[in-house]
Amino acid sequence: MTEQRCLFCGGDATEPNHWEFCDGRQGGRDDEPIVIRIRSPRETSVQAFYNAVDAGIIETRRAQVWVGLKALGVATANEVFEYLKEERRLGLRYDSNTRARLTELRDMGLIREVGDRACRVTHQTCITWAVVPSSEYAGVAIVHRCPCCGQIVSRDLPVIKSA
Repeated sequence: MTEQRCLFCGGDATEPNHWEFCDGRQGGRDDEPIVIRIRSPRETSVQAFYNAVDAGIIETRRAQVWVGLKALGVATANEVFEYLKEERRLGLRYDSNTRARLTELRDMGLIREVGDRACRVTHQTCITWAVVPSSEYAGVAIVHRCPCCGQIVSRDLPVIKSA
């Protein structure tokens, strides 16, 4: 088996018990007790996700977020959430679904980041989003994952070259 360098400590990530002693710095720490690490999603979370997919909630919420962003033009995630909650009268309790759907829509090539500005809801500097016109659609993003842990490392977002 070939050695795979750990992104955190630089050690061999394929060694048995590597993750019990890796502390994110060069070298491991033998003086700390072994802790339980959860390396994969909990079964309840996985089941909840698939229930939402089966019920059409994910696809529905994605469409609602797209429609909200199209209506607003350029907006932050919180502005889209507030629009959906107040103007569209959707019974939303929290906005984490909005942010996740914006990322999915971006990776699908349907919306794009257009800059940042002070959010009208939080007054903090936030990313602004806009719907990609159909004439400018360039395709879906290519997602790159870490070979050791599977976490997303980067995304290649296609763009149409200007004439």
